[in-house]
Amino acid sequence: MTGKFTPLLRNVPERLHQPLIACMAGELPANVALMRLLMETLDRDEAEVAVTQALEQAARDASPGATHLAAAADLLRQNPQAWATVKAILGDVEHDHAVERPDDGIAGCAAAFDRAVRNLPEASVALYALGNPDLLRATTAEVADRIRGWNLTGRDRRVLDIGCGIGRFEEALAPEMGHVVGIDISAEMILAARRRCAGLRNVQLLQCSGRDLSLFDDGSFDLVLAVDCLPYLVQSGMSLVERHVAEAARVLATTGDLLIINFSYRGDPARDRADVDSLAQAFGLEILRAGTREFSLWDGLTFHLSKTDKGQ
Repeated sequence: MTGKFTPLLRNVPERLHQPLIACMAGELPANVALMRLLMETLDRDEAEVAVTQALEQAARDASPGATHLAAAADLLRQNPQAWATVKAILGDVEHDHAVERPDDGIAGCAAAFDRAVRNLPEASVALYALGNPDLLRATTAEVADRIRGWNLTGRDRRVLDIGCGIGRFEEALAPEMGHVVGIDISAEMILAARRRCAGLRNVQLLQCSGRDLSLFDDGSFDLVLAVDCLPYLVQSGMSLVERHVAEAARVLATTGDLLIINFSYRGDPARDRADVDSLAQAFGLEILRAGTREFSLWDGLTFHLSKTDKGQ
């Protein structure tokens, strides 16, 4: 279906086609498509020329993809820092590098995120926000709104956020939760999160080992969040993922919820769904959402699991 857009890119280098086609087809939000385009471009000028040429051709052909491209072009104009931001974070944090031992992956991620948050705090946790604080707030708010809509908040509920980063979900959810605990392997992330959440008395932020959830007792939480952190566990080895899902099931109270947004960066949703299904069966979790697309500003896939009697 997306092949109809290829002729519109006759003057654009082929290596840049995929994100532009996904943008025109509406398969990716404009900011995500732009992020992926910037990953492939040599400099900001190349990105601007590619988007401009594609948009001009789409407009001449009255293509329905022109509207989506126009949104990407507007974002690029409004965010002159975007190219440098994307390249800087990619230089600090590898998103698709497998390691031989889980401990090597944990140590590497901790060091990488320490560097990234020191240089670009907000971009380090959501590259698709392009280094724009307003866009990051909007994407955070959209995820938080979905969490509310799924009835996962409540003044009597306790939440654990694995890989809390700079504490953006702690800040967003604390007013409507009983107790919020955020953990991260990066000491610098935890420092940034503590600054962001200063004054929120029901928020606790802890540096963790990245190996398990041994800091917490059985049945300690009603909700466990894993927003864009499991991909780094997958890179470090499936044994680490299995341990964390088993631990999430352990620390969840009866009928508690595990919300995973993005299982991996492998680019294979079917494989992600199969892996999550196996993990759910192994650890007594029922799948309520199996890799669904729920957001307008992010292409993260949502896996919503709930603890069952089998998992007690």
